[in-house]
Amino acid sequence: MHSSSNKTQIWSNLEEHCNEISKKSLIELFNENQKRGSDFSIPFGELWIDISKQTIDSKTIQLLSDLAEENKINQFFIDMMTGSPVNLTEKKPALHTALRAPKDSKILVEGENVMPKITETLEKMEKFSNDIRNGKLLGSTGAPITSVVALGIGGSNLGPVMAHKALSKFAHPEITIEFCSSIDSVDLDQTLNRLNPETTIFLVTSKSFNTRETLLLMENAKKWLEESIVTAGLSKHLVGITSARDKAIKYGLEESMIFDLPDWVGGRFSLPSAAGLALMVSIGPDEFSNLLSGMNKIDNKTVSEPFESNGALLLALTDIWNRSFLDHPTMAIIPYSSQMSYFPPYLQQLMMESLGKTHQNDGNGFSSSIGSVIWGATGTESQHAFFQFLHQGTDVVPCEMLGFSNSYKNFHQEQQDSLFANLLAQSEVLAFGSDTEEVLIPEKKLEGNRPSTVILAPELTPFILGQLISLYEHRTVASGVIWGVNPFDQWGVELGKSIANDIELAMINSRPSVDNSKRNSSSEKLLEKFKNFRNS
Repeated sequence: MHSSSNKTQIWSNLEEHCNEISKKSLIELFNENQKRGSDFSIPFGELWIDISKQTIDSKTIQLLSDLAEENKINQFFIDMMTGSPVNLTEKKPALHTALRAPKDSKILVEGENVMPKITETLEKMEKFSNDIRNGKLLGSTGAPITSVVALGIGGSNLGPVMAHKALSKFAHPEITIEFCSSIDSVDLDQTLNRLNPETTIFLVTSKSFNTRETLLLMENAKKWLEESIVTAGLSKHLVGITSARDKAIKYGLEESMIFDLPDWVGGRFSLPSAAGLALMVSIGPDEFSNLLSGMNKIDNKTVSEPFESNGALLLALTDIWNRSFLDHPTMAIIPYSSQMSYFPPYLQQLMMESLGKTHQNDGNGFSSSIGSVIWGATGTESQHAFFQFLHQGTDVVPCEMLGFSNSYKNFHQEQQDSLFANLLAQSEVLAFGSDTEEVLIPEKKLEGNRPSTVILAPELTPFILGQLISLYEHRTVASGVIWGVNPFDQWGVELGKSIANDIELAMINSRPSVDNSKRNSSSEKLLEKFKNFRNS
């Protein structure tokens, strides 16, 4: 968004329009246009996107499209997908789209085509995955590897965990896939208690190979292995996924067991890279390739479709409209699929880490709020948890509901029908409220006028999931560009990690603080109480 000092005419036009349309209810908007359901819905790949229950009209879309054009969003996507250094603060590309581009593509970074290296890594991943799936990859005692534990945090964890859960119906039945991200010792210990060290391999994902949490997990995994396996054989049970190959080798990993992670891919965009190796082991290279194909399909449509039929851009513009003009601070993501239970937390990182910024790229602040608090849960479960707040709470929470027409191999299709019936019913009640005969009872009165979007897909498959991931990635990036922020950095996260390391050093060295001038009285007292509890 533009700061108050450089607000453009288009932005001012949108503010004026907001004052007008916000006086209309969704019922009125639907009455004004009997074809609204069709006019404000589009196909995008295999997805059907319906924004008709948002507080918008054709003028809203036109003005928002003008805003996107003013910010040269099309050119940005072209620059991003062709390797330009669009990550301005870190002075490097954000080239996650290259990870799912056709192998014969030519994408240059500083004059070098990155596709051969991407293809090489992908082929290495395929061999590794097939060797595990076929029982050919052996541990140090000669037993086949049957359990894979992925160690990583943030984007190294959230994307793979989400996709693994979403695609569990495609998982190899005889291979166990586990994910550990928390340095809470209980998490890793409970996982390891279920496994056999002779048949377990660890995938350690850290771009810098300096992530404190991940390295702690790796060291504890190594100790567990050492209790049953000769130390010399540990390397057969450790895999590194990193940009810092030399650091991984120093930690004792064999070079042949290291998969390259490009420096220009951010964690929250890294699923199609080697960071997705555990997922490939689970669903197999062919289905992983289908996932990449789905991503690539939406990549191509995002960069080529005009504004009015560009699903990623329309969703981004709707987000900007709801946050910066209608002043809705949160958005609920409601997938009507139990397999998509990790999708809301995955989107929390993708969208909130990308858009949680206090300054624009030019250093100016904002005249209105940007970025939404993302939260949510699966459909029918959330209806019996927090939907009461969505219907009758004092705050308006825009909702986004995801549905799938077909169950996996048409298994229990009647339940799938019931899921969609619930989705459609909730979107209707949110928009239009209660029946007229009930309005005399205050407690039963639902005023409606709560905006929602519905995204419908044929079935939850790797190809469809790939499309959804790409859709939300590009939507997030487009929002950032229009608001004038860099969606690819996360300096707040980096500072928090740095301070945590300082405090940990102080605890190890039994000092009151690393630097008393930097430590506040609250932190000093909490550190003191922590040590007292520890020693009591």
